[in-house]
Amino acid sequence: MAGEEVQQQITAAIQTYREEIDRTRREINEVESLLRQGMAEVDKLSLRETSIANRVRDLDVNLERYEKTDIKTFYTSLIEVQMRLQTMRAQVEQLQARRETLRNRQSILSEFVELLEQAAAQLERSAKVADLPFDPQTMIANIIQSQESERLRISLQMHDGPAQAMSNLVLRAEICQRLLDRDLDQARAELVALKNAVNNTLQETRKFIFDLRPMTLDDLGLVPTLRRYVAQVSEKHKIDVSLMVQNLDQRLPGHYEVTIFRFIQEAINNVVRHSGATQARVMLDNSDNTLQILIEDNGSGFAVQDAIASAGTRKNMGLANMRQQIEVLLQGEFGIESAIGRGTRVAATIPLP
Repeated sequence: MAGEEVQQQITAAIQTYREEIDRTRREINEVESLLRQGMAEVDKLSLRETSIANRVRDLDVNLERYEKTDIKTFYTSLIEVQMRLQTMRAQVEQLQARRETLRNRQSILSEFVELLEQAAAQLERSAKVADLPFDPQTMIANIIQSQESERLRISLQMHDGPAQAMSNLVLRAEICQRLLDRDLDQARAELVALKNAVNNTLQETRKFIFDLRPMTLDDLGLVPTLRRYVAQVSEKHKIDVSLMVQNLDQRLPGHYEVTIFRFIQEAINNVVRHSGATQARVMLDNSDNTLQILIEDNGSGFAVQDAIASAGTRKNMGLANMRQQIEVLLQGEFGIESAIGRGTRVAATIPLP
C-alpha cells in the first residue's frame, strides 16, 4: 500500500475519532443535564422526608391524638419517600459515575487522535527520507490491534465487576419490593442491606474508573500517580511494593504517561493475581532521554515461553497488552524473565520525545 493511501486512511481515522469525541461531549452534556435534574429531585425529596419524619415523631409522642388510618398513612408515606429518595440518590451516583466514564473516554480518544497525528507526521517524514525503516501499514494495524485489545480487557473487567454488581442490586431491589406488601420490618432490613450493597458497588465503580484513567495523571503527572497507586496496592493486598524513580522530574506527553502507567499497572496486577509474591519493586530511570522501567517480584514465577504462546487467551491477555503498549504505542523494547520458583522480572526501554 502506498504511503499516500495510508496517509489518507490516517486522516480519515482522525476525522472519525474527532467526531466520536464530539458525540461523547454531547453525551456528557446530556448526562450533566440529567444529573442536575436528579440532584434537584433529591433535594426536594429530602425536604419532604424531613417534613414527614417530623410528623411521625410528633405521632410517636402524641399517639392518642391520631387515628389508626392516619398512623398507617404517615408511616406508608415515610417509607415511600425514603425508598424514592434512596432510588434517586443511587441514580445520581450512577450518573456521576457515567459522567466520569465519559470524561475518561473523551480524554482517551483525544490522546488516540494525538497518536494518529504523530503517526501521520512520521509517515510524512518517511516519505522524505528514503532509507528510513518504516512500515506504515503494519504500524496502523498494530495500533488498531492494541486499541482493540484494550477494549476487550475493559469489557471483561466491566462484565466481571460493575455489571455483575448491578445485576445483584436489581435482584435485591426486587426482593425489597415483594417484602413491602408482606413484612415491613423485613423490608426495612433488606433496604439497609441494599443501601450498603449500593455503596459497595459505588466504591468498586470508582476504583474501576481510577483503574481506567486516574485523574491525578492529568493534574499531577506520572510519578505522583504511581506513588499513590503503589501505596494503595501495598495496603489492600498486603504486599510490600516499593517505587524508585531517578531523573524523571519533568512531565511527559499525555499519551506517554497514560501508556506507561497502564503498563506498570498491568505488571503489578499480575504480581497480585498470579505470583503469590510478598515483595515487589518498581524502578524508573531516565538516562540520555531513554526511560528504563523494571518491575521485579519474589513470587512463584512461571514458564515464559508457555505464557507467550498463550498470550492471546483471556488468562494471559495482559502480557500481550503490555507488549503492545511498549513496542507499538511507544516504539520501545519489551522483555520478561521468569522461572518457576524464581520470581519475575519485567523490563521496558522507551525512547522519550
